[in-house]
Amino acid sequence: MNRGVDRAQFKTLLEPYLKPHGIKELAADRGLRIAYAIMHLLESLKSDQASERTKALIALRDETLTAAKGAMRNNRARVLVQIGKELVRAKGDRCRQLALAHDFRRAAAGKIGFLRQQMRRYHLLEMPEEWNQIAFDDRVHDANSKGRKSATHLVMDAWIKGIRYLTVVYYDCVDLPVARELLASASILGIKVRIGIEYRAMHRGRFVKIVWCPGGLRDDCDIESLFKVDAVRELMEQGRAVRETRSEYVRAVIGAYNEHHRQSIRKEFGVMLPPVDYDEMVAAVGVDQPSVLHLGNYIHTQAMPLFEERVAALRQGADHADYDARAAIAMQVESLDALDVDTLVARYLSPDENRDIPDPDLPRDQGMPSLLSLTPAELTSRLRKAAHSSHLTLILADLDLEDALEILFHCQGRITHLEVFNTKHLDPGQTRQRMPFSQLQQALNEQNAVKLKRLIRGCMDDVRQRGGPDSEERLEILEGLLERFDRLLEFYRRVPLGTSIGSGSTGRSTRTHGMGFAVLETLPLRAQREAARLRPGDRIPVQCTAIRSNEYVMPRPTRGIWSGLIHMASQMSGLRRLVCRMCTRWRVEEYAVTETGGNLVALGGRRQEGNGLSLFKAEDSCRRRPSPGHLNTRLKNVLKVLAGFIPAFLTFYLTKDWWVLAYLGGVIWFSITGLRNVIQSVLGGGGLRRSPFLAWNDYIDWERISESLLYTGFSVPLLDWLCKSVVLDKGFGVTTATNPLLLYTIMALTNGVYISTHNVVRGLPREAAAANFFRSVLSIPIAMLFNWAVQGMLVLAGSADPMAVLQLWAAVISKLASDCVAGVIEGFADRRRNIAMRRWDYSEKLRQVFEIYSRLEIAFPTRDMLGMLNRPAEFIAFSRESNFNHVPEVIANALDLLYIMAYKPRAREALRQALEAMSEDEVAVFLASQQILREEQSVSMLFVDGLVGRNFAKGLSFYLTRYGAYLDDIGRMTAEALRKMAGNGAEVPSPDGIPSPGEDGITRPCQGYER
Repeated sequence: MNRGVDRAQFKTLLEPYLKPHGIKELAADRGLRIAYAIMHLLESLKSDQASERTKALIALRDETLTAAKGAMRNNRARVLVQIGKELVRAKGDRCRQLALAHDFRRAAAGKIGFLRQQMRRYHLLEMPEEWNQIAFDDRVHDANSKGRKSATHLVMDAWIKGIRYLTVVYYDCVDLPVARELLASASILGIKVRIGIEYRAMHRGRFVKIVWCPGGLRDDCDIESLFKVDAVRELMEQGRAVRETRSEYVRAVIGAYNEHHRQSIRKEFGVMLPPVDYDEMVAAVGVDQPSVLHLGNYIHTQAMPLFEERVAALRQGADHADYDARAAIAMQVESLDALDVDTLVARYLSPDENRDIPDPDLPRDQGMPSLLSLTPAELTSRLRKAAHSSHLTLILADLDLEDALEILFHCQGRITHLEVFNTKHLDPGQTRQRMPFSQLQQALNEQNAVKLKRLIRGCMDDVRQRGGPDSEERLEILEGLLERFDRLLEFYRRVPLGTSIGSGSTGRSTRTHGMGFAVLETLPLRAQREAARLRPGDRIPVQCTAIRSNEYVMPRPTRGIWSGLIHMASQMSGLRRLVCRMCTRWRVEEYAVTETGGNLVALGGRRQEGNGLSLFKAEDSCRRRPSPGHLNTRLKNVLKVLAGFIPAFLTFYLTKDWWVLAYLGGVIWFSITGLRNVIQSVLGGGGLRRSPFLAWNDYIDWERISESLLYTGFSVPLLDWLCKSVVLDKGFGVTTATNPLLLYTIMALTNGVYISTHNVVRGLPREAAAANFFRSVLSIPIAMLFNWAVQGMLVLAGSADPMAVLQLWAAVISKLASDCVAGVIEGFADRRRNIAMRRWDYSEKLRQVFEIYSRLEIAFPTRDMLGMLNRPAEFIAFSRESNFNHVPEVIANALDLLYIMAYKPRAREALRQALEAMSEDEVAVFLASQQILREEQSVSMLFVDGLVGRNFAKGLSFYLTRYGAYLDDIGRMTAEALRKMAGNGAEVPSPDGIPSPGEDGITRPCQGYER
């Protein structure tokens, strides 16, 4: 953004078939790729850019999930996207952008404690890593109704908050492209989304609102099938006519604003706002038929520069004014600050302020669209016929209990849900008002005739007391309902009446909660404690019952005795947890309104009210004192090492007489820790069999080593001076001469307690803290072995007092033993993490490989596509002739797999495991799809055409020098996998079209490889 980078060089990097750990790493840094993807989402609000937004969302999801290292991967990815959004929005504030970029990198690979700190900063509750929480919102709006965000942007924000179930509500109709984008975006992020359309029906001279959610909509096919239904098409056409009346109202309000309200704002606030042109506003907001909220946001955007100029002028005047004048100026600034979007809409654009313009939300005697003349019974009958499997939600706002009873009875059970709460209007009075509706819902669902009869009689008494012109008619209807209330119970005997709870969020308001609610019991314990400290207004007065169920997934069966033993253990309840993977699932039942506080918590906090204007000039971010956490990483690492080395050196220098330990003790101690970290990182990444493209230091996390050295420095005075010398030697007389086993045991346990304690303080997982304590216990016999070995060496060297020397080196020996055990344990942990990441990489790429092959088989059912892939020149020529060109995707997938094998730790082991899990047909497809790399000209042209941007030389050079050896490797690996499938010793034929290895076992690539 700041350097004017040509975005064309990044555009291809958003293609869904290019994965983060693939060839595009040679084109741009991950931070740039994530920033570009977020920028694409935030800036592409126009409806014709939906496909670009979808590509950006896929790239953003993949980039953040792969950037998240260590534990809490999903939560880490949520934080990374949130920081990326803030970084893009901070355009122009370079210092804040640098701080956010630093936070991004720290969150990507940093400590869990810092990650949780960022969650609190951005008001994000921690979600379970299983991603099984009950988090939902049954009513939100995007830019195509009255919201601020596009459908893709809205879904992305819902995922950041942890929402898994979402209902997006539109007014009167929805367009097919909008529905497609919404479902596609939700599918990318794993959110179950429902499309709701709000209709209005006539009931006693006013409108009641009913939201229609067609069921069974999962992808484009379902959407297209729905829109092909004649009844649905007719509904959409009539809905567009209704929506046009809202557009006419917006046009009329613009006229009133230009003519009257601008003058009122000038007189009151001293700012003359520019007039609004309807067409310019439509182009700016990016929707064809904007709402009043769109208009208010557009006016506010135009007004903010003028407000800031006005405040700057008032600030200059206040510098030379007396006390009373400064107070008057301060009040003017406060009034300007309070004139935000909500205030603009309420004071100048609402129907109450424009009474001469017909309100589209009030019935009219004539000129009203036909769709608005239907009763609730007629409307619900028509909607149910259009889509039989659908949800119909009655909006309870402005309704009395007798209205709800009458509508439910006349609709004959077609109403499936009641919107019990909409937090846009949440207040204590609303809670008391909704209690009778909750009791009605419980009576119907429990089939409680006594309670239902009492509610109906109570409504009749209320009508008699209240009176009114229609009281007689109401009483007559309620008496008829009382005589046949058993029919109302029958309507909900099989399918209970559901509950809908929505926020009505538009992404604009500063006075209401944002979107999202979560059931507390389904969140981690830390998140539950965090929610308990929220403001009382953030707890929704609804109590629901959360039911948990555990599912055990057995490992894939294999041949041999071991598989049989695992199967037997999985049948025993006590051993099932050890051999099976457990999945926890939640479901929620029995929603009820309560006055004592429920177990629903709002995920979207309230934003700060106002425009951010102040009489006092805001301090420049570059003038503020920088946070210590934002220091340069290398400098910070050096300071950590120095902070740890000083106490270590001083301990040896002040307590040891022998010059070797006095001057070199700290160096030896640090060398043990540093060397152990280096060796475990290298071994975890592949060791001696690592990729030839990676140097040994490419596997090392220097920040992790510096932090390890920091804490190991403080362990020297603890172990060598306090534990060994003061407590054991002087206090109890325990030395290497008297009781070496007890000495090393106590030192190991002390070290284990220290390591576990600072692991918890640093915010590491409790599993890691427990494992580090366990490693100290294992180090006791290793320390004894080292002690005996050193003692033997001293005796052979002719030492006069070997026990005295051992006593001096006891702490170092204990440290060496502990680090040896840690090196093995953490090395295997690094190896496991690397292999897990490679499995994820290969699962994504192989899914794409098989998906493309399936599309080819479907498109050309009479062709032998497997044989054609084995002959890549023929496949490329055929694809160009058939106008079904998947060649770029096939090449990109092959290049990604080539890059992963060359540059990623433990890729070979992960690929071998993936091949062994495939069927023979899948192995053949995988091997055949890689043969396209032999076509140097086609692959090279794809690089030149911008596959990885304009700087393609590095990627092209890598491909030309590596693909031959790669094809040899995967040829041998697939042959080995097929041999295991067929049984050891079986001869595996070479697939057709693939060159056979020569006498030296190497498959010769095509001409030009040597060049």
